[in-house]
Amino acid sequence: MSSHHKRSLEAIKRLRQHLTGTLILPQDDAYEQARRVWNGMVDKRPSAIVRCANEQDVIRTVQFAREQDLPLSVRGGGHDYCGRSLCDDGLVIDFSAMRNVSIDPERRTARVQAGTTIGELIGAARQHGLVASTGSLAMVGLAGQTLGGGYGPLMGKFGMVIDNLLSVDIVTAEGQLLTANTNLHPDLFWAVRGGGGNFGVVTAFEYRLHPGSSVLTGTFLYPLDQAREVLRGYHDFTSTAPDELTIGAALLHTPDGMPAILFAPSYHGSFAEGERAMEPLRTFGTPLLSTVQPMEYSDLLTTFNALVPVGRYYFYKGQSFAGLSSEAIEGIVESAHRFTSPFSALIFHHFHGAASRVGVSETAFALRQDHLLLEIFAGWEHQSAEQDQTHLQWTYTTSSQLAPFAMEGVYINLLDSGEQERLPHSFGPNYARLVELKRAYDPGNVFHSNPNIQPGT
Repeated sequence: MSSHHKRSLEAIKRLRQHLTGTLILPQDDAYEQARRVWNGMVDKRPSAIVRCANEQDVIRTVQFAREQDLPLSVRGGGHDYCGRSLCDDGLVIDFSAMRNVSIDPERRTARVQAGTTIGELIGAARQHGLVASTGSLAMVGLAGQTLGGGYGPLMGKFGMVIDNLLSVDIVTAEGQLLTANTNLHPDLFWAVRGGGGNFGVVTAFEYRLHPGSSVLTGTFLYPLDQAREVLRGYHDFTSTAPDELTIGAALLHTPDGMPAILFAPSYHGSFAEGERAMEPLRTFGTPLLSTVQPMEYSDLLTTFNALVPVGRYYFYKGQSFAGLSSEAIEGIVESAHRFTSPFSALIFHHFHGAASRVGVSETAFALRQDHLLLEIFAGWEHQSAEQDQTHLQWTYTTSSQLAPFAMEGVYINLLDSGEQERLPHSFGPNYARLVELKRAYDPGNVFHSNPNIQPGT
């Protein structure tokens, strides 16, 4: 152990007396659980985990990490697939104790702390007959999803999560607590709407809410041998779908092991109109199952939780498609026939409507044209390192084979640590401005445990 590392460990122990929250060290009983995230494959060992109780704890931890020249990462909801929320031999800002949600039904806004999950926000909004544009899984943390942009079932009608973000409280690399919105530090507010965690530690978010807490949703299931025909229908239908209708899709195995293709549409609006809008989904092939029913949005978000339990091994990559060419469809179907695990899937997110009508330069998120985002998702029960490589290789191979038919950019939350070269493409014309703002707010790259925008010189 180097003398520098020894001094850092001694200083970390002294940090405890300056915190309101809890400092968790490797020798503490709580450490093993505290260093675990949703993805069981992540196995990092921080020098300390700071379970913050308030903003002052965050400020002190950021300042301390800079003083001691320690790596720093931020854990929000803990739904982390590649381990960016943890760091080896560094400090972790852990927001699991900061999960307060405050709803203002008159203004139709919600203020949430950075450890809040999607389910916690939607559950609180539902009590007032309101809903927020969020991602698809209740267990996912709002912080990471928001900072990356936020795809979800309501984005056709209400836009992405960032399109409904009104304000943030953020701790900068200098240890300053700022409020950023369209009036206060608007450049910083622009950057955090899609620029990831590159510019500071957001401690609280304020969102716009919308009336109507229920949706019309459905399940349309087809056998995998109809996938080519069904995907051609999906391509045509999504290009003309109304704003109110956003259609997720997946090639997967059903719980009983049958390979299949699934549609999961969500319609926010008149249920009668929604029934008519979904009717074409029954005609793409011969469905094994086709059901449509009203459902509380909060219940919809728990539908697929059981398919992605905490602790299983996961890895995924992303590709975005302006449209599904016959070559792309062939590659996707062929990959589904090569699944290396019954827990793997190819998952589509339908980007259109209100999300597409935001200008490229209005937020840091630049992929504003209609497209289909594909998650190339590997999930498996760990048995050996050799078998792990089999599942990882399926993901890499699928992504590589589909890349020639895809857009250059992709949702940054699906970028793994080895895809730094895709970052400029993903931000497009916004990248140069983001580099300038990184240089202004974090010239030392303190916040680098993310899809990292480097400040340069």
